[in-house]
Amino acid sequence: MKKVELSPKISTFPMPTAVISVGIGEEANLITLAYVGKVCFNPPIIAVSIQPKRHSYQLIDKHGEFVINYPTIEQLKETDYCGTRSGRDINKWKDLNLTKEQATIVKVPMIKEFPWNMECKVIKKIELGSHVCFFGRVVATHSDPNYVKNEVLDPEKFNFPAYIAGNYLELKKGILEKHGFSEEITN
Repeated sequence: MKKVELSPKISTFPMPTAVISVGIGEEANLITLAYVGKVCFNPPIIAVSIQPKRHSYQLIDKHGEFVINYPTIEQLKETDYCGTRSGRDINKWKDLNLTKEQATIVKVPMIKEFPWNMECKVIKKIELGSHVCFFGRVVATHSDPNYVKNEVLDPEKFNFPAYIAGNYLELKKGILEKHGFSEEITN
């Protein structure tokens, strides 16, 4: 198979679609990011990358904490709205009728209407070029109980949007296999 060479800037895999809460009190803002990913299991660390020109950048930098809020497919309009407007100009919480929910550890609010929230405290930041990467230690994770089975997320009920090449996509429901299934294969 002959492969086509693409620009190194093109993402070749789906990324999560997350709305990040930043700031405290009346300055609290929301920004949609796709550059979000788990980078360490123990301790649990998640990286988020944001351009310094963004209003939310200053708020993460100022307070040293953020909340990752994951929407459902049904909340895609709110998600897109938070990523296409600046918190310098509007109040996204008010415009979208979203509720600031008190987090359990950080001072930054969670989005009450979104089913999954991860409270994070910044432990490091690295300037990478167009973006600055903030590494946040996950200090608390919350889920709507409707999406939990045996104290973990139930993949059969998962309805979370992903993002690739400027498009939102639905991750189809259903388990392909469980991690470790290949251990049964012998040579």
